[in-house]
Amino acid sequence: MNQKYIITLIFLLAISSCTSTKDRKFRDQVSTELVEAFDLQDNRFEKFKVHDVEDDDEEVEEIKKSTTGTTTLKEISKKEVKKKVVKASSKVTKKKETPKKKSESSKKKNITEKEDKLEQVLPENAEDYPKRFREYNKKYKYVWDNVKPIFYPNEKFVLRASYLGITVGHAKLETLPVVNVAGRKAFHFKGSLKSASFYNYIYEVEDWIESYVDARTFLPVKYTLVQRESGQDVDDLQLFDQETLKTYFWYKRLKKGKTKKIEKNEYTPKYFQDSFSALYFVRGLDLKVGNKYEFPIITRTKIWLMKMEVEKIDEVKIMGKWTKAYKIKAETRFPGVLSKKGDINFWFSTDKYRKILKFQANVKIGAIEGELVEYSQGDKRVTMSDIFPGEY
Repeated sequence: MNQKYIITLIFLLAISSCTSTKDRKFRDQVSTELVEAFDLQDNRFEKFKVHDVEDDDEEVEEIKKSTTGTTTLKEISKKEVKKKVVKASSKVTKKKETPKKKSESSKKKNITEKEDKLEQVLPENAEDYPKRFREYNKKYKYVWDNVKPIFYPNEKFVLRASYLGITVGHAKLETLPVVNVAGRKAFHFKGSLKSASFYNYIYEVEDWIESYVDARTFLPVKYTLVQRESGQDVDDLQLFDQETLKTYFWYKRLKKGKTKKIEKNEYTPKYFQDSFSALYFVRGLDLKVGNKYEFPIITRTKIWLMKMEVEKIDEVKIMGKWTKAYKIKAETRFPGVLSKKGDINFWFSTDKYRKILKFQANVKIGAIEGELVEYSQGDKRVTMSDIFPGEY
């Protein structure tokens, strides 16, 4: 079979895959803690296990019963009893009190007090804490002051990825229900990437990525990446500890029969995003034409800076309909490096859903483009007052 015939065949397969819906069917991947992959036995990381909010509420109810004598306390360690009884008793008090509508001033005072407490525990004054991070902590606070999280549980996007006009794969982005991680209520975002059927003959890709973000501060708490590809298997776990301002990173790659492992930990600035949560973070920013933002992104303990500008309002044709969209130009680079590392354009809908409609990333040869081909709004939007009743 000559080379010309092979190229023609691949091209025909590519064209046919563009109109097929089978490539949009993703295999369900059970959320993994990646604890077994890295044999994590350090008690410091126990708190990063993910719990359903409902399960934790049931646990509190059990402890409440134990404080009234309906169950014995012997089943629980003394250390846990002390911790959980305090937590439970505080919730009992809240339930007995008649809820009162808080004034705007009292709400602001409550939030300010929480911020002051946060300031007291942060190790910014440690001798080995990077000076530039202290500067970042002041410089980038304005970005978080301008974000209002957009969170629709069970929302789903499916985007088609193409290169040089040929569909090479699909990405599914999901917003899952709120969970508890590291003692915090957290947003749960999940992404799945799958190569197109024809492209599997060249390189097969099936990856899953998950990000857990503190619902109160929109700061990352946990990030996991599982790559199952024809050329390699990768497990990637990143934990972000807001109390110590440190990120802990574990990495394992199996390639050509050889295993590579990495374990690192480094300080972080107070304000940052991970490489996946940044997409959802941008949705919640004040996207007015001309607005500019810059903020750090942490990937495997390395710091990047994301610089973005809302350039204009475009009209784009998505799923057969013309839609108004904010065009955002974003640039990522290493601090201190003058040359660009990479740039990408995003289009978000101008309506209240701020749907991601398109993206375009420039590479050395051509551009990788993505376009929304399926969307499910999911459940009713969850607000901060839903997550933290009585506080907002």
